[in-house]
Amino acid sequence: MKLILLTLLASILGAILYRMGGSDTYNTKFRDFGVPFVGAGLLALLGFNWWLILCYGLYFGSMTTYWKKKGTDATWFNWACVGLGFSLAFLPYSIATGHWVGFAIRTFLVTLLIPVWSQNENKAVLEELGRGFITTVTIPLLLI
Repeated sequence: MKLILLTLLASILGAILYRMGGSDTYNTKFRDFGVPFVGAGLLALLGFNWWLILCYGLYFGSMTTYWKKKGTDATWFNWACVGLGFSLAFLPYSIATGHWVGFAIRTFLVTLLIPVWSQNENKAVLEELGRGFITTVTIPLLLI
């Protein structure tokens, strides 16, 4: 129950930070720094490993791109690359811990769910909240 509550709270915070970084009111760094901090922080609380520092940096990098040319609309392929980037950021953790099954499951789910959500949700606020939630709520899968 504690794991579920902690994951839910972190996922809500991740969703809010992701949206804040995409709004005109806040700086994009809320997303770039905040979502990786929440995600890596959640995983650290569940099972700390020094490799999480590298994961944080990779996760930060994945937050800074939509894998497309500036001025063009993102397609399902771009969103799949976003999901894959969010997932591959935790490859060092899986290498260090041997949690390959969870890494594979999370990679599959995030790479699938991000484009499905992003292509089907037309409201920018909900779209961004959903991406932030998806990428964070799947973090505990890395322990499998």
